[in-house]
Amino acid sequence: MLADPGREIHVLDLVAVERGSLPTGGIVEHGDDLHVGQGSSGLEVIDDVARDAYRRRLAEVDDDIEEATMLNDLGRMELAQRDREYLIAELTSAVGFGGRTRSVGGSAERARTSVTRSLRYALRRMAEHHPALAAHLEQSVQTGTYCVYTPDPIAPLVWNL
Repeated sequence: MLADPGREIHVLDLVAVERGSLPTGGIVEHGDDLHVGQGSSGLEVIDDVARDAYRRRLAEVDDDIEEATMLNDLGRMELAQRDREYLIAELTSAVGFGGRTRSVGGSAERARTSVTRSLRYALRRMAEHHPALAAHLEQSVQTGTYCVYTPDPIAPLVWNL
């Protein structure tokens, strides 16, 4: 990442480089970048039937809140508000960027978790010996399915690798 600032690198590629191998699968294009295979996608956190049931229940709860407000029933309104917060939290945790359903247990998700954990551990260790460098990297490295090193454009660093 340091050698090519601004380039998004898929976590499966980072794991493959670390292991000295490439993951199986075809080459997939992401923007201007290429990476090797997505791996298994895992299981959806919530399916369409459950998502629709949550949404129907949310509409019912909203009606309960409206009715409780009109009747000035504070106990019922408080209970309905808690139900609403719970339902929204469940729906939010099941949906990722762009409204796509999250999946768990897939190889990309496991790689994302592993890479993020490894980078955090390395930065903590680095901070013991070189706090300024660790602080710079904490601010400049973004993790996720795609990881990227984006240095400060005002004061860019040139790495001698």
